[in-house]
Amino acid sequence: MNLNEIYERVQKFDLRAAVDEIRSAGHVLTQTEMTALIVTAVAGILICLFGLKLVRLWAALLGLAAGFAAGAGVSVTAGLDIIPAVIIGGAAGLILAALGAALYRVGVFITVFLAVGLFGVRMIDPQNWMMLAICAGVALVAAILAVKFVTLMTILATVIFGAVTAGPAVYCFLPETVLGDNLSIILCAAFGALGMIVQLLLESRKRKRQNLKKAAEIREENSTANEVERARAMMEELDTEKSGGQDSVSREISGTDGDEGLQTVSLDDIEDIDEEE
Repeated sequence: MNLNEIYERVQKFDLRAAVDEIRSAGHVLTQTEMTALIVTAVAGILICLFGLKLVRLWAALLGLAAGFAAGAGVSVTAGLDIIPAVIIGGAAGLILAALGAALYRVGVFITVFLAVGLFGVRMIDPQNWMMLAICAGVALVAAILAVKFVTLMTILATVIFGAVTAGPAVYCFLPETVLGDNLSIILCAAFGALGMIVQLLLESRKRKRQNLKKAAEIREENSTANEVERARAMMEELDTEKSGGQDSVSREISGTDGDEGLQTVSLDDIEDIDEEE
């Protein structure tokens, strides 16, 4: 099978039909389907539980996939051969993945945009360009808001996307005796609630560690400032004592010279001198 045949199969692939076939009663999962479902379930659960904490990782993976798909698709639509299209798609994917992993807010933007966009496609299943543009517009608004409200929007987007990804995948592994029309929805809701709790707890612990670190830095700064102030006070006290000692010595020297240089003579002393003469 050459690259052109692979590309044609990807274009003709109907995801919803494949999912419906897997979830149909009596369907026996093949090895490929089981592997794909396991990978999907694990990825969905991890995104649901650690969406914000591992946002750089998700940005790199989602950016790589989205960049490759967009670059290759545009190249093929423009009339390029499959090999140049793959090369362009790979380059676009690597650039987007690198930006998402290196720049935090760019990674948040990519993650939220793709998570919300894929969630919309999964729920609405757009059949025309208009509906697809609506999904992209909603995803773009959510991604722009995520740049401002990083924690809230990233948690919401990754929890919802992870829940609707993991829920149906896990549903396919359950025995037919427990399957029901609402079980898939219940699984999605359960994964969503669990993901929200875990992500909020992780964020709370992160904020607590940051506050403790900040408090320790403030205490260290105050302690250093107090030490400097005490040292300055000691120096000023020593300077004052030194100046006081010098003034005392000067007064003692001045008093001695005055006594020796200026002697007062009383009238009685003059009379005694006259009598002796």
